Amino acid sequence: MDSQKIKMELAKRGFDFSMLAKALGKSPSLISKVASRKARSHAVAAAIAKALGRPIEEVFPDVPEYRVAVPKNRHEREQKERELIALLNDEK
Repeated sequence: MDSQKIKMELAKRGFDFSMLAKALGKSPSLISKVASRKARSHAVAAAIAKALGRPIEEVFPDVPEYRVAVPKNRHEREQKERELIALLNDEK
């Protein structure tokens, strides 16, 4: 989806970039830049997709970085860190 389509879909749901920015604690400019592919932020892209009720891959099919699964919370991050440590220690 391009930036205009994202804006229109958000508007259909009663949202806009400013509201999304406030909810995320980010600037409206960043939201606009991510939507128009002038900046990258997985968190912002995921929020845009969630607000649209669509998978991130559908909203941003042209941004391969957004298709990579990243830990969603501290617990997942810690689990992945332990996994990485174990993997690296096996190589020694």
